[in-house]
Amino acid sequence: MTRHLWTCAALGLLALCIAPLASAQTVSIGGTSLELGASRADTLAIANAHFNTIPAQADGQYMLFPKQGPVVVGRDTYGKPVGTLTIRDDKLTRISRNLGSFRSEDGEQAIENLIATFARAPNQGDTPAVHTDTGVSGDASTSRVYFSYPDRAIQIVLYRPNNRSGMATIDITEQYALRPGTVGQAQTQR
Repeated sequence: MTRHLWTCAALGLLALCIAPLASAQTVSIGGTSLELGASRADTLAIANAHFNTIPAQADGQYMLFPKQGPVVVGRDTYGKPVGTLTIRDDKLTRISRNLGSFRSEDGEQAIENLIATFARAPNQGDTPAVHTDTGVSGDASTSRVYFSYPDRAIQIVLYRPNNRSGMATIDITEQYALRPGTVGQAQTQR
């Protein structure tokens, strides 16, 4: 009986030791990989080898810039950041990747509309189903992500000419449709 208890205790202790290793997450950023939970020293060694790593104003945060010579872009001497790191209690706790940015009046209005649309989306425990697809039609390709809620879908589509000679177009739409079985019945929209 005691031997059985020692075996169970040893297996339990082993499981506790292995659990943090199994739950570690590796994140690709800017051509390298960083591991959440890694020590400050290991994280900064990798980051400094691949990026210009600049401490941010918030304690424990670092901005990552491409490792190239200083580039003067307005007042910024490093160009656009690749992302940020947050280190708390000597461990890497957060990695944020910049997915892209643009400046235009149309873009500003599109993003404001997107944020407002997500803010109006149902949130009584309903999480959206997320779908993606890509396709080619004629001389253009499309990439799409859409979020399906019970009463609507929010869609972001990137239209790109195949020869890449023209600029891509991004369309963001909110779509409502009559649900199957409701023909002739009035529906209220939120």
